[in-house]
Amino acid sequence: MQSFEYLSPKSLKAALDAIGKKGLRYKLVAGGTNVIPDLREGTNRPGLVVDLGRIKTLNYIKDKNGKISIGSLTTIADIIRSPIIKKHAPVLWNAASKFAGPVVRNRATIGGNLVDGSPAADSAVPLMALKARLKIRNQKAQRTVPMERFFTGYRKNVLRRGEILTEVVFSKPPRRVKQLYHKLGRRNAMAISVASVAIMLDMKRKTCVDATIAMGALAPTPIRANRAEKTLIGKKVDIGLIRKCGEAAAKSARPIGDIRASAEYRRTVCEVLVNRLMCEGLGLEN
Repeated sequence: MQSFEYLSPKSLKAALDAIGKKGLRYKLVAGGTNVIPDLREGTNRPGLVVDLGRIKTLNYIKDKNGKISIGSLTTIADIIRSPIIKKHAPVLWNAASKFAGPVVRNRATIGGNLVDGSPAADSAVPLMALKARLKIRNQKAQRTVPMERFFTGYRKNVLRRGEILTEVVFSKPPRRVKQLYHKLGRRNAMAISVASVAIMLDMKRKTCVDATIAMGALAPTPIRANRAEKTLIGKKVDIGLIRKCGEAAAKSARPIGDIRASAEYRRTVCEVLVNRLMCEGLGLEN
């Protein structure tokens, strides 16, 4: 492993000051479950590593004024233990429950999982379905980015030099909204997604008032299936419409083939998962 300077600040300001210096090649560490292996392998060669783990002000889950806020250093284990998340955002709770294994969940953070930028990032898909927004800070200002605009390419995001992701926030869904999630992996634990789908369905009787469908490991980044959503909104939902929705979702996918699955298999699975979750949520036979 290449040598580097190491800092472990106790405040957000100290961390921002450390990375605000021009020309400095740095790497931020949250839980370290992805960054540390990259450093060992030489994938990253920073001159400075800033460990954010001691910034306690970035570890929280709050329910206030109809919104749920999650600090970027909140661990996946914290999300699973949270009654707020389990009650109001079960789609995120379900995804967290399927995240890696217990040891990794105790270290991995929601911010680190998002910033890593994997198309299979487990937290990204439910947060995209929840229409979450991400708060980002530098030394001088804060900006907010919609979840679906955060990823710019494979393992790339909108963070600029000197910025830190500080918070994830989303509106509490009404109780009537159905929240559905499924992750398909090659085993039950410590599995990277072959495909994952999260769906939010707001129904008025048999008519869809609103819908969001987010998908992971089916494109270079986590994506919204906008075309599939449009097939549902304002229409009475039946088996025929659900099948059209699944077909539209599969057409939105841009999967690759790798050691876990072929592109063709992923596209097929995408359609199947959307159909299955929609039927499950509406109590219909597929």
